[in-house]
Amino acid sequence: MKNIAITGISGYIGTRLLSQLDTIDSIQKIIGIDIRQPTFRPPKLKFYLQDVLKPFSDLFIENEVDTAIHLAFVLKPTRERTSVQKIDVEGTINFVRACRQAKVGHALYLSSHTVYGAHHDNPIPLTEDSPLRPLPGFQYSWDKAQAEQIIRDFDQSQRDVTITILRCCPVIGPHAAGSVPVLMFKPPVMIGVAGFDPRMQFVHEYDLIQVIETFLNQKKRGIFNVAGERDLRYSEVAKLARKKLLRLPDSLIKPLMHISWALHLQNDSPYSGLEFIKYPPVVSTGKLLKETGFRFQYSTEEALSSFVSTLRN
Repeated sequence: MKNIAITGISGYIGTRLLSQLDTIDSIQKIIGIDIRQPTFRPPKLKFYLQDVLKPFSDLFIENEVDTAIHLAFVLKPTRERTSVQKIDVEGTINFVRACRQAKVGHALYLSSHTVYGAHHDNPIPLTEDSPLRPLPGFQYSWDKAQAEQIIRDFDQSQRDVTITILRCCPVIGPHAAGSVPVLMFKPPVMIGVAGFDPRMQFVHEYDLIQVIETFLNQKKRGIFNVAGERDLRYSEVAKLARKKLLRLPDSLIKPLMHISWALHLQNDSPYSGLEFIKYPPVVSTGKLLKETGFRFQYSTEEALSSFVSTLRN
């Protein structure tokens, strides 16, 4: 692990990861690709202001990249479905192509627990062997599953490359302000669905970065779920965030979300996002703990509390 490339390096996770990797003596160069300038520019960083839709194999080859991490992705729901899908899917194709042509030894992809979908019959917890059932109407879930398939196909065709896929639950922490997972905490009232009080998981930003570093060091192949220890009920999340919880019937919320989204009255989520309030995926991290020996520093509750405390300061 000498020259590492990171797509989406200027984002929430990319910035935290850059700060950590910059402290590792064995890493000589960090190649960053993003459409936004990074807020942190250590001497090791060689930054390219570039969209992932533009091929970047030459950048990998020129910088002799031996390890690559793909973070670039559109997180927030938008109405520009075609353009977003191009970024998410074609950007992943360009990442795979760059890894192949530069003969990268280790590629890590940050996927999402949303690839399992939000379904009433999802087992609790979901293991890495559980079927992928993304929601077609929820772009992030659907595109993550498509992108992951591209990575898995690459894994099957290039067995000399170590491929790691991390299916991560929502990330939160003291630097999470402005990230997508915290949008649910912005309104003064959290909306819940009557009759539902599902279990939820969060992972602390520090733990996720440590997980990524662990896999970079161990170069372990495979798919692994990532989530903080234990979980919280939706009502407990609201209480911890000091938000009032307004429970409304599904028959009322769904049309309201559909209309408000269609009329541009709200930009947080189409009505399909309601399923993730009713049936959020709950994942097992047993495989991760067993195969790597990793231990999370923060539970779900502690991860959420670390973010909530920043709101009170």
